[in-house]
Amino acid sequence: MDRVSRPLLVALAATVAFFAFWLISLRPQPVAVDAGAPPAPAAAPAVPAEGAAAPAAATARVPAPVRATPDTASRGSRDAAVMRDIRSGKVVVMLFWNARGADDRATRAAVGGLDRHRGKVAVHVSGVSRVGDYPSITQGVTISQSPTTVVVGRDRRARVIVGLSEPHELSQAVRDALARR
Repeated sequence: MDRVSRPLLVALAATVAFFAFWLISLRPQPVAVDAGAPPAPAAAPAVPAEGAAAPAAATARVPAPVRATPDTASRGSRDAAVMRDIRSGKVVVMLFWNARGADDRATRAAVGGLDRHRGKVAVHVSGVSRVGDYPSITQGVTISQSPTTVVVGRDRRARVIVGLSEPHELSQAVRDALARR
């Protein structure tokens, strides 16, 4: 080996090792959900998704609508629109995202392309900084990063998908929610 190729091989090996470490240790972690407790900043034990072991998904139950009070009046309209769709029997897909993230933009595109099943599915998108504007959806669900997609079925059970969501994964979550009563 000549002098030039040996340093290049070492640099290549170091780069591959770094990316392997990055992919394994820094990937998104599953969201923790405790349906019986109010939202808390600390993570609670995870509740597994119904039916299958989904590493980045969990289920919770969306409580009854919160009544608007003077301090929630400004954010009530956002929450009210989502709750109106839930009360009307629609499956609600709620995305909390950040426009600066590549995963967030890809997830928003996937959410935007969802089949609405002839009006049975409603899609809402909001910035992750506005999580507090949706207390009826986020009570009992920890939303700690973006993108986070919440799929609420007609039975008011919510499936939380954290991180990059592919169209097939979202479509399956919607189909599962439509099938539950």
